[in-house]
Amino acid sequence: MTDILQIRPWRQGDLDRLRASESLFAPETYPRRFLAGDRRLRPLHLKVLDRMSTPGLRWMGQIGLERDRVVALAECAWDPADPDSPAVVLNVAEEWQPSSIGRRTLRRLVDRCRDAGFTTLNVDYVGSNTGVEALTEAVVAGTGYALTGVTGAGIGHLTVRR
Repeated sequence: MTDILQIRPWRQGDLDRLRASESLFAPETYPRRFLAGDRRLRPLHLKVLDRMSTPGLRWMGQIGLERDRVVALAECAWDPADPDSPAVVLNVAEEWQPSSIGRRTLRRLVDRCRDAGFTTLNVDYVGSNTGVEALTEAVVAGTGYALTGVTGAGIGHLTVRR
């Protein structure tokens, strides 16, 4: 593991980078991954493609790159007709899980969401992933957002509001 060379907004060509980096993200761990509310066991690039191409849904992404490998991906998807709908998801490559890359990538995405005028962000996660709330608190500190959450039936839900 080397230092991250770049954290930046998603841009054209990143789907190919993500596809090439797919082996860094173990599909069987998606249900346990920080902030990964989508529990379908499918390759990450297909999940991203679905969200990007769903009619009426808007999407923005932030990536962490090591050289030309995607090692972190933070996403926000929302329905423009529902101001409380923005949902945030974060995936971090296995090797990079213990680093701060997830927090840093997600923080940049939250900053972009704030700048875009979002007043609410939603985070769904597997309830046994006790680090999600602490990660989210660290990410939103100083952004003007406040965090509330509930956990029930094994699913956690955090709401981040301005």
